[in-house]
Amino acid sequence: MSRALPVLLVLVVACSGDSAAPPPPPPPPPEPQRVGEWSVLRAAPIVQLHLHLLTNGKVLSWGHYGNPQVFDPATRAFSAVTSPSLLFCAGHDFLPDGRLLVAGGHISDVHGLPNTNVFDPTTGAWQALPPMAAGRWYPTNTTLPNGEVLTLAGTDTGAINVPIPEVWDGSGWRQLTGASLELPLYPRAFVAPDGRVFYAGEGQPSRYLDVSGVGHWTSGPLRKVNGRDYGSAVMYEPGKILYVGGGDPPTNTAEIIDLNQPNPTWQYTGAMLFPRRQMDATLLPTGEVLVTGGTSGAGFNNPVGGVRNAEIWSPATGIWTLVAYSAVVRIYHGTALLLPDGRVLYTGSGDASGAKDEKNYEFFSPPYLFKGPRPVITGALPGRMTYGQTLKLETPDAATIAKVTLIRFSSVTHAFDMGARLVPLNFSPLTFPPGVGGRGLTVALPAPTCFSW
Repeated sequence: MSRALPVLLVLVVACSGDSAAPPPPPPPPPEPQRVGEWSVLRAAPIVQLHLHLLTNGKVLSWGHYGNPQVFDPATRAFSAVTSPSLLFCAGHDFLPDGRLLVAGGHISDVHGLPNTNVFDPTTGAWQALPPMAAGRWYPTNTTLPNGEVLTLAGTDTGAINVPIPEVWDGSGWRQLTGASLELPLYPRAFVAPDGRVFYAGEGQPSRYLDVSGVGHWTSGPLRKVNGRDYGSAVMYEPGKILYVGGGDPPTNTAEIIDLNQPNPTWQYTGAMLFPRRQMDATLLPTGEVLVTGGTSGAGFNNPVGGVRNAEIWSPATGIWTLVAYSAVVRIYHGTALLLPDGRVLYTGSGDASGAKDEKNYEFFSPPYLFKGPRPVITGALPGRMTYGQTLKLETPDAATIAKVTLIRFSSVTHAFDMGARLVPLNFSPLTFPPGVGGRGLTVALPAPTCFSW
């Protein structure tokens, strides 16, 4: 069945003498081709600690205080979109039609609302839907292969951990009463290749959740590092997860797992140059992972030790590369999100824990944006795409294209992107009929699988 999927298609010593020598000139600025480039810092009306890329290219955000905002990266304009309830510390992920499903919200610290709200980027409006069985504060939403949405963990109206997962089926919620298990807040969860949901952390034991029937959990492998609270995890290729940083004191270590293997185990990959906690990991269209912000200081949210340098991890080598540094330190409630033009929106930090409220944002342009002209698409693209479809892509840059990827839209908060996924696509030169000019690619979209889009 055809679906309007929330995804992006991405084409990828002084000389001696009698008098004092003049001071040496300052070193030249780093080359953007090597370290990327940050924009100027600009004001925002709120602390943007929940961040979502919409299907129209705009960004929905909200914080603890003030109305949710829709931000247009092209014009840099903000527009308020009042929500039906306080969405602070809710869980969220996209439905297959591009609407954002938001589960839970804020009564007071640790006390969560049972509310369900949906934002439609087409109309720019919110809709309140039937509530969950329990309130949830700090839950995680995970969109399932069939378009339903799983909500895990969180604390309820009485500040009690909610052990029973719930699944939104399009009209209401069902409880997975056979899968009662207390999890840490905002668990890092992903759809595994076999259709189960893989819990990667924050706790050390990994687990699999079967959402069929009343649901049930099975044990998975132990991570290498025990405590990775407020570290960041991302599925950088189908079934392949990177978990990096976190802990107290923060660690610079990172580990990976490949769920496509018969007996997957966690393995160390290269360590970051900086220990980090309260940071964000962002999938880039190249398949690399950008890490921004966080603190190397001990404690929950220590601004001493705040890290401004960004780093980029290569899945091919396992090595981290230090890139340019941001204007401000962003720690707890900092957020980062990939935009359709290849830049990364970097914002948030504050709105809690006595930290400075950063009502501002900046853009990071990764090194790939400075390595020559960008490829262009000259032909029209379909408004809807389906699983297994062959896409004919007209581009004069066909001969130089090295990689084509599909990236799901991001839904970010609290050091975790609940939405982003990346799938490398197979492609080949496009052959035009005799007498018809032009060049292009034939791109094969993924066949129906257990992955959610």
